[in-house]
Amino acid sequence: MRRRLGSMGSMHKFVPRADRLRLQTPLSYRAQGDEDWLLSRVVNISESGVLFGPTGLGPGTVVEVIISAPVPVGSRAAGPYVCAGRVVRTTEMGTVAARFEACRVLLEA
Repeated sequence: MRRRLGSMGSMHKFVPRADRLRLQTPLSYRAQGDEDWLLSRVVNISESGVLFGPTGLGPGTVVEVIISAPVPVGSRAAGPYVCAGRVVRTTEMGTVAARFEACRVLLEA
């Protein structure tokens, strides 16, 4: 799938959309500045972001998520990650799409 970034006259620039992987796995999240982590579920995930819910987060919210992917996602190996990003869209069903800005492996103690 491709998405349009912008247009100039009849010229459009298309960027390929990252492959999405449907995962029904738990996810922990918190908005920037919050101390407590909340639980939710992944709907789908890609190397560039995650769709999860239910949650009451709104567009533009800076968010951190902890995901333990049971399989590789894009170039990331399977395992636990903490990712920082921003909510880019919401749905009427209470799910949100967050675009990752940075991810790192979460080392288990």
